[in-house]
Amino acid sequence: MKKFTFLSLAVAMAATMSASGMMQGNVTRLQGPMKKQCSLRERISKSVEGDGLQAKIAGKRAVRTADTGESPVSNPPAGTVFENMYVTSQAYGLGWGDIYYEDVDGGLGGVDVANDGFVYVQGPLSQAYVWGLGKPWIKCEKQTGDTIVMHLPQVYCIDGGDPYYLYRMAFDEENSTFVTDSVNQDVKFVWKDNTLTQADDAVMGLCDATASWFYMADWNISYKVNTDVPLTVPEGATKSLYKMTFNNEPKDLTATSSTMVNAFAAGSDLYIDHMEDGLADAVIKCSVSNGKVTVPTRQYLGADENYNSHVYVLTGDAFVQTQGESSYFNYEAKPSIEMPISESGNGFAAAYPASFIVNAGPNSLYIIADIVAPSFEQMEDNPMTPADPEFTSDDIRVSTNFHVLKFLIPTVDVEGKELNINNLYYNIYYNDAPYQFTPELFIGFTEPMTDLPYSFVDSYYDVYLSSSTGKHSIYFYDMGYSKVGVQSIYRGGGEEHRSNVVWVNNPATSIADVAASPAVKSVDYFNLAGQRISEPAAGVCIKRVVYADGTIQAEKVVK
Repeated sequence: MKKFTFLSLAVAMAATMSASGMMQGNVTRLQGPMKKQCSLRERISKSVEGDGLQAKIAGKRAVRTADTGESPVSNPPAGTVFENMYVTSQAYGLGWGDIYYEDVDGGLGGVDVANDGFVYVQGPLSQAYVWGLGKPWIKCEKQTGDTIVMHLPQVYCIDGGDPYYLYRMAFDEENSTFVTDSVNQDVKFVWKDNTLTQADDAVMGLCDATASWFYMADWNISYKVNTDVPLTVPEGATKSLYKMTFNNEPKDLTATSSTMVNAFAAGSDLYIDHMEDGLADAVIKCSVSNGKVTVPTRQYLGADENYNSHVYVLTGDAFVQTQGESSYFNYEAKPSIEMPISESGNGFAAAYPASFIVNAGPNSLYIIADIVAPSFEQMEDNPMTPADPEFTSDDIRVSTNFHVLKFLIPTVDVEGKELNINNLYYNIYYNDAPYQFTPELFIGFTEPMTDLPYSFVDSYYDVYLSSSTGKHSIYFYDMGYSKVGVQSIYRGGGEEHRSNVVWVNNPATSIADVAASPAVKSVDYFNLAGQRISEPAAGVCIKRVVYADGTIQAEKVVK
């Protein structure tokens, strides 16, 4: 069982890409933004087994990192900071199996006019978020007037212990791929009126320590302040639960999906949440009059790090387009759509082709979610007892430094009635007690958690929910358990009800052998000078785990 790093993936893909001829015209143009796939830092150190390719790559990385000692700027100097700016650019990115091109609209970035006299630009590689490569601050020097210059190369990220750099790029002699520019490594920008604009035609790309391009690049970059702000629900609004049903399958206009949303009534206005998973509490505003609900276009939900984008809800009329064997929804933009209220008054619905579009940016179609012909049916928020999780010994995958737990949390109660997944949680039991996930062991968590929301995914993807299988996966590092359990929790109708705990024994040991895999006693971190630090710092540090039997395990951590 391996969790891949960015480098190991790129190494595996390199032969395919070079063989296909990486011409500008051969890349795939995406209709929408890529979702963050997985966080890849430190994975190689957790997945190395034997003397294979992964072990050899890890060995080379360890030597190279020890030699460089470099780290990206994750926290810029104090100054005037502009966060979550609105970014546009043209970009190449790396997907699963191909390179894609994207016109970025509404990306996320930042500028720090620092007190040290320099200007720092955050995350100029718009597609690096896909592989969890961070959003470092790149240093720029002020020059005459409003011009600032980014002197490259600069370290961009550390992945699996290996440094990657931001370079100015140029096409090679065959115009088939990018190489580092041997003539000029400066990129010019203009910083004026709180807007950053690239002032030359330079292409900036990600390269490894050998200066080889790693299939990400941006140019024609602009950052500006986004004046749009998310809506808030007025105090005193009346809350109701609705089931939103919609079509998201262009090949079958009778097929539907559904999700639970909350609607908040305030006078003649209605606010609806859960339009987008990553911004579940954000709302759109609708007006209610003359027996219909009217939804205006271009409503701002907020900044979603999963897509590195400012997210908007747009409105339009859907139509199906076909390209080869693929079909997808396209839209004719409309200033609003209308949803007539049912005669019973307990719902409202839009007739096809009227649709919502959850979109990255408001100006072009970069579709996060199609919500075609949505209908809303009011539901009762009742107390319900969730069905037991489905979890067997076959759902535990044993690896050297972690176990992978896979299980299904049913979204129905014990009678088979549908649950509101927004009220559904679960616990992992470690031996006889609920397990607490802590940032010390699960660095993608920002705080200790015991009750995990059904749809929760941490930033490191140690906890993950598959959209294709509906199964949860947990990369579990506390392997000294004799048994592990899963329990569902439902909080509805003002009450909490729990399922039975479904138990599975540790497949790696017998009960008698559990002492050989003892519980964790303490976790400490040290910098490369051997000094203890309170938490993992940016760059490289050493994590030391002391077990109850006195066993000590140390490993390198890259953040």
